[in-house]
Formats: sequence, C-alpha cells, structure tokens
Amino acid sequence: MNYKLNEEKMFVDITDGTAIIINSETGIYYGLNEFATSVYENLVNGAALEDILNYLKNIPQCPLDIENRLNNFIKSMLDFELIINDVENKSEVKLDINVAIEAKFELDVKAYDDAQELLLADPIHEVKEDTGWTPEKNSIGYTKEETREREKKMEQ
Repeated sequence: MNYKLNEEKMFVDITDGTAIIINSETGIYYGLNEFATSVYENLVNGAALEDILNYLKNIPQCPLDIENRLNNFIKSMLDFELIINDVENKSEVKLDINVAIEAKFELDVKAYDDAQELLLADPIHEVKEDTGWTPEKNSIGYTKEETREREKKMEQ
C-alpha cells in the first residue's frame, strides 16, 4: 500500500527530524516523533508499507509486534486524515536504524489544539485566487459577530 500527504487539508514542516503536520481546515496540528517522521517520510516519498515493514523486521532489536505498531500508526494517520491512499510509486526504504532503536520502535502521532484559534484566525488561509486577501474582518469566513466572539476568546 502507498500513501501521500493529504495536501488538500494538510501542510507539513519537518525540522530536526520531527514533523509537524497542520490541518488548515481545523487548526489542529499533529506532532510526530523522530521515528514516526522517518516512517512518514518514507511513505510519502513512495516506499510501500510492506517494504517498510520488511525493512523494520530485519533490524535485530525489532519488537515482535512491529506490524501492529505500524498498522496502528497508519490507522491514526488515516483517521486524522494526514495521509491518503496513493497510486503505487516504488521507492527504496531509507530508515536510520539508530532512530528506530532510540525511539524503541514507538510511532507517536499526537494531536494538539492549543493553537487552533490562532491558526483558524489567520487570514492567509482564506486567500482566494480570484479576489486575493481583503483585510475586512468578515472576509475570513466569519460574520462580524463571530469574529468579535473569537477575538474575545483570544483576549482571555
């Protein structure tokens, strides 16, 4: 099975080996640990899930439940709509074994909503191709009353 980033809703930033994936529709962002980021990068660069699993199974310290861990990770990524199915795109698996071992083969993906209000209030997400961005408060998709309510929440 092959996957790709759900580019319609998500954008990703990978810094120092860890990924932050932001849902531009909900304002929720997701953090991946270094090992999960490595697996994610392999997936979106065209490595098949089966190839990643076989690669991991060949690491001497690999836990017996790695298939369940990997499947649960993929399920979380799909449930959060971070990734979607992709056409078969063959690519070689490139994983740093040390990263997997240091993370004890844990594939962490955590959801955060602490910046949701700010991310959703950012008018740059509401730029329209035909009209561009306009500084009017109601141009970001909220009525003036809804905007006032959101501003009050942010001031608290």
